[in-house]
Amino acid sequence: MSEIAIGALIGNARVLLARRSSERRTHPDRWSLPGGHVEDGEDAETAMRRELLEEIGVTPQHWLLAGEFVSESPPGASATFHVYHVDRWQDSPRLIGDEHTALRWFTAAEIECEAELAPPQLCEMLLNLLRPETNNQA
Repeated sequence: MSEIAIGALIGNARVLLARRSSERRTHPDRWSLPGGHVEDGEDAETAMRRELLEEIGVTPQHWLLAGEFVSESPPGASATFHVYHVDRWQDSPRLIGDEHTALRWFTAAEIECEAELAPPQLCEMLLNLLRPETNNQA
């Protein structure tokens, strides 16, 4: 099973999402967190840092593991996702390469209304990160 490491850059009660290119094999034209596959010999944290630099040009400076989940969507493409809450980073996010076509900051209300979020399990996790008062962790 593939392992995917993704980073939720959160600032000013918003999370940065990247729109996946229509050429992507899984979840084309969907909003998602930047990140990618954990490579051989790499842990998920290292992969997240590498992917954020490669995809959006930022260097994470402070992060916490927000959670993990398994996605079976689309069929035949199951993967374990490692989601990191990044609250400090260096440089401004920008599109690099052709994996994404847009970057946009989303509020919790916009996440609730976004039907094109991939994988779908991200919705609840992002809402918990954006609304920490609803998170039961003290």
